Amino acid sequence: MLTNPEPNRNIEELNDDEIYAAICYLEPAPRSPGEQRDDTATTDEYDDNGLAICVCLYIALLGCLAILWLSLR
Repeated sequence: MLTNPEPNRNIEELNDDEIYAAICYLEPAPRSPGEQRDDTATTDEYDDNGLAICVCLYIALLGCLAILWLSLR
């Protein structure tokens, strides 16, 4: 676990290099250009999740109908 060696240190005491190092430490790792997307990107990459959910629900519905058909038979 990370510990802060100086817990009472005031932020005004930090210099620019220390602030920059802290920001770089806290930011997520940079992505490759193919993984980055801007705010104007379409939702095509999220369509796969919706398709998978719909397929699972369809299979569950067919399973329920099969159980109902077998119980009434």
